[in-house]
Amino acid sequence: MDSFKRLTLEESRAEAGRFARGCGLALAVAGAILFVLNLIPPDRPVDYKDDREHFFYGSIGADIAGGLPLKAMQVLPRVFPEYLPKSAKSTDYSAFGFIQEAGHAMPIGFSVRRRVLDFTSITCSVCLTGSVRASAEAKPIIVPAMPANTVDLIGFFSFLFQCAADERFNAETLTAAMREAGIDGPLDGPVYRFVVPRFKSALLARAARVQFLFDPSRARVGPGRVDTFDTFKVEQFAYYYKLHDERISPDEMYGVVDFPSVWNQAKREGLNLHWDGNNTSVRERNFSAAIGAGAEPPTIDIDRLFRKERWLATLPPPAYPFAVDRALAERGEPIYRQKCYRCHDFGGEKVGQVFPLAAIGTDRSRLDSYTPFLLDAQKDYTKGYFWSFRHFRKTDGYASHPLDGVWARAPYLHNGSVPTMWDLLTPEAARPKTFTVGGDIYDQKNMGFVHDVSSGSAHVYDTTLRGNSNRGHTGPAYGTDLGDDDKRALIEYLKTYDGGSSK
Repeated sequence: MDSFKRLTLEESRAEAGRFARGCGLALAVAGAILFVLNLIPPDRPVDYKDDREHFFYGSIGADIAGGLPLKAMQVLPRVFPEYLPKSAKSTDYSAFGFIQEAGHAMPIGFSVRRRVLDFTSITCSVCLTGSVRASAEAKPIIVPAMPANTVDLIGFFSFLFQCAADERFNAETLTAAMREAGIDGPLDGPVYRFVVPRFKSALLARAARVQFLFDPSRARVGPGRVDTFDTFKVEQFAYYYKLHDERISPDEMYGVVDFPSVWNQAKREGLNLHWDGNNTSVRERNFSAAIGAGAEPPTIDIDRLFRKERWLATLPPPAYPFAVDRALAERGEPIYRQKCYRCHDFGGEKVGQVFPLAAIGTDRSRLDSYTPFLLDAQKDYTKGYFWSFRHFRKTDGYASHPLDGVWARAPYLHNGSVPTMWDLLTPEAARPKTFTVGGDIYDQKNMGFVHDVSSGSAHVYDTTLRGNSNRGHTGPAYGTDLGDDDKRALIEYLKTYDGGSSK
């Protein structure tokens, strides 16, 4: 008997029909799955091929622990324009100095994570991307890894807190605004009825924890600055303070500093990092920044954080974008070597070292904000992780950082209390007592940003307030005794200094 039975013509047609129907069913199921995944995508961040774009928008994991619903965030400025700064010229987040690029739902410094809803949260680059213009009419030059000179981060959070406290902050109001903006989806109505109350509750709880930032007796943080470590005490590390019944002294809660720059990071490994030099590990500093941006140890997106780390390791400082008087710069190089090289050049024997406060003479508030108990809390918070904090320490002063790309790092000193390099080379008694911050029009003569208190800007820096002193870094050792011609020559040379040209 034959083991193979030949099908009849009718049987072959029937078999082919069953196969075709099976394929059709499989394709329909696959299509349905893809459709559902598009509506309810798995938990994944939006990724970017370009390293620069990844630095701007790539997730660090903060959008897991502290993510906020993206579409609601997009419409908040339109729903609550009364809580935007009075000087705001548009109803979007550029009102707080964020840089909005075409094709992105949120400004530079915000990631997006696909879940049942898309969520967004800040990343490290929110504080580390700036802009520069030659004039009010010129197009801004976006500079990655530069201090975010225009960004009022605390003002942004104040806006969110005020919105959350408003009775109109509810699912009906927000979904109606999303429909009007043309960004609503089929699942948004029912899902937002569940999400918005939790969104509101989380913002109000956070507002209560960080209320000290908005105390009217306290100097405004303002654009280009942040309170580095004090918020850790009342948020991430609050459990540790409570566990040990540790009371936070009011005197340690004034640690406001200027945003840093983060290019040339490989060259900085082993130097004393942060303004007070409390760590020598670039990687630990990066993890600390990720936690400060809202990521939690279990949710830090390590692979994507490491990708940013690799890019920043060799990212060169930005070239000065305006004309340079080369002859004058050549005159300034020997002055640089005499006055700056030893402490601020990668080849200098004192670069990256901590100078005692008594020697440097600058405002002590940031130094006092980082306490031995906070150090213990940091270590406890990260114990058990391969990247746990091992290099943090308490110091007695401020670190001398390299001057590569220093033209883009104004205002100067750790607290941003001196508006231009010309002012930093001026004896402390003659430095401006007040000046405006938050602008990006560049003062090419004095190396800094144009600042004019008479302009009516809402952001006036007052150096008489606690934590804002412009004292220190003054005297012959710091070049404030130089003649005007030598100061101009030194400034011209510093415009060109990239960290590798000095001998």
